[in-house]
Amino acid sequence: MAGRIGVVIALTTLVSYLHILRTMRAESLDHLARHVEERGEREQAIFVLTEETHSIIKQAFDERLRAGSQEDPSTRFDSMLEHRPDGTIRTRPQGFDGTRVPGVWIAPGVKVDTPFQRRLLAAYDAIAQYGPAYRTRLTSTFIYLTEGVNVLYWPKVPNWTLDVEPDYPLLSFEYHTISKPEGNPQRRMAWTSSYKDDTSGKWLVSAVTPLDQDGRHVATLGNDVLVDDLLSRTLIDHLPGAHNLIFRDDGQLVAHPDIKLDSATGGYDILATGQPEGSQPGQPSAEQRAHLRSIFEAVKRLEPGQTVVELPEYDEYIAVARLQGPGWNFVTVLPESVVTSKAIEAARYVLVFGVVSLLVELLIMFWVLRDQISRPLQAFTRATGQVAAGDFGVSLETSRKDELGQLAQSFDQMVREVRQREEALRQSNEGLEQRVDERTRELKDVHQQLMHTARQAGMAEIATNVLHNVGNVLNSVYTAAQLARERMRGMRLEHVAGWPTCSRSTGVSSRPSSPRTSAGGTSCPSWTGWGRTCWTSAGKSSSCSVTSAGTPSTSATSSRCNRTTPGCRGSKSRSAWRSWWRTPCASTRPGSPAIR
Repeated sequence: MAGRIGVVIALTTLVSYLHILRTMRAESLDHLARHVEERGEREQAIFVLTEETHSIIKQAFDERLRAGSQEDPSTRFDSMLEHRPDGTIRTRPQGFDGTRVPGVWIAPGVKVDTPFQRRLLAAYDAIAQYGPAYRTRLTSTFIYLTEGVNVLYWPKVPNWTLDVEPDYPLLSFEYHTISKPEGNPQRRMAWTSSYKDDTSGKWLVSAVTPLDQDGRHVATLGNDVLVDDLLSRTLIDHLPGAHNLIFRDDGQLVAHPDIKLDSATGGYDILATGQPEGSQPGQPSAEQRAHLRSIFEAVKRLEPGQTVVELPEYDEYIAVARLQGPGWNFVTVLPESVVTSKAIEAARYVLVFGVVSLLVELLIMFWVLRDQISRPLQAFTRATGQVAAGDFGVSLETSRKDELGQLAQSFDQMVREVRQREEALRQSNEGLEQRVDERTRELKDVHQQLMHTARQAGMAEIATNVLHNVGNVLNSVYTAAQLARERMRGMRLEHVAGWPTCSRSTGVSSRPSSPRTSAGGTSCPSWTGWGRTCWTSAGKSSSCSVTSAGTPSTSATSSRCNRTTPGCRGSKSRSAWRSWWRTPCASTRPGSPAIR
């Protein structure tokens, strides 16, 4: 059970991970696009403000220049500025507060004439009017003249014009190059790359607008934006796991969290070739250069209205916001691992929650199985054992409304029925035992009666046989007596002396009918039924005969004998004896009838 639930949780976690990954990717990319758009609007606000400021200050400079074209500027010029021993002309330090008013620095060798003084005072008045007004939004505001003059309001570095070196190469920087007619033929606002100011030690980027008078480039209006602040916002204010960078359309890098820009290296050109790779501080490695080039090319491939693009070779997503004004590209790089990690973290929560839920469920199942199933089943087992042992006094919980309660009720009903049947069977067995005992006694009585009857029947049969045999004997005696009487009646005394010897043989008549001549010529009656073997002391012999002297004799031709003949006996069996007694034998005396 637990294994199956674990598999279900694992599959649920996998499905949740895939779903969360897809959802988190979509939400992260949408959030990334919104974040970049918001950051673009926020970062470009300073540039939009700078454009507005340039338009206002340019108009004020033109007005001041036209208004002072009829005045003598020398008195005011001398009261504001002083000549330094190093050949420069600077703002007088007495009563100067660089946080409230601009300062002036004029390079050595600049020809100071009236038109120059008028242009310088017009620039000073325009900066003095609008510089402090925009100090909260702009780092610095300046107008430099093409002769080598800088009118600067920089409240964070108020004494820059007083402390700058006399040989400061003002006209050698990029802001002068991009403001000249050959560098900016459209004569519109332009932005420099980042550079490090030697005096303040801060990295700056300048927005410059060329100021022309009668078609001639006479001055340049500009504002400095601290790259340090921009880098701070770029490095600090980013999405978790992501990083920001800024570069121009020409490939010039403006801000990057890992590439340090300094005065020795200047800016970094993403498209430049042959640059040293990591040999100097701030220079990117070959991997970073390839990465930057891939980002730059991906940004260039963006369709109009597209904000987010994927870099599959680096497993990254990049979002781009176009900054109005300088035309910079604010890029946020979001690794895919960040999106995946969020999905994995969410899946981990699902997994942990699933495991905890599994444990809680197992505990609940253990409690339910033990209290609600195991114990009732153990009670059923004990009750079954008691019933099997013949103890019907079981008690189960039948108040439950579930299947076990129904089973307990059915079990109790079964126990009652089994008890009733057991009682009925016991009573039936007791009655059966009584009936068996009764039948056994009856059978014993019948057996004794049968034995007694059998004895009586045997005795009767024996008596019958004895009586029958006696009857046969008596019948034979009676018959012989009758026969003897009849013959005795017809006999004469003289016949007795000359009675022939008769041999008893097989095939004679049963009664004497006519005298038969014996071997000696004497006739003797003929008999039938004489078929017994005569036995003498010498064994089986010929027929016995009676001589005139009354002694037995045997004939060579007869095997029968007189029963009364001495030494003769019949068969040994009872039936032979019975036949023998029934068969008449010759008399022992001449003229006497056959007797048994």
